[in-house]
Amino acid sequence: MLNLKSCPRCNGDVNVERDWYGGYESCLQCGWVKDASDEPLPGPLQLTLDKLNLEFPELVRVG
Repeated sequence: MLNLKSCPRCNGDVNVERDWYGGYESCLQCGWVKDASDEPLPGPLQLTLDKLNLEFPELVRVG
């Protein structure tokens, strides 16, 4: 899908795409890219991850 004049950096045209790794947006004019993983997780999924982190702190990556 193409969103006209919606780039936050240059007001160019942003193409919304999906590839092997998930969804992303990219500007056709300046090359700006936003990965869909930058967005917060849905509530129930975040709560599940928080619970797992409390139960298994050794699995949490540091740095």
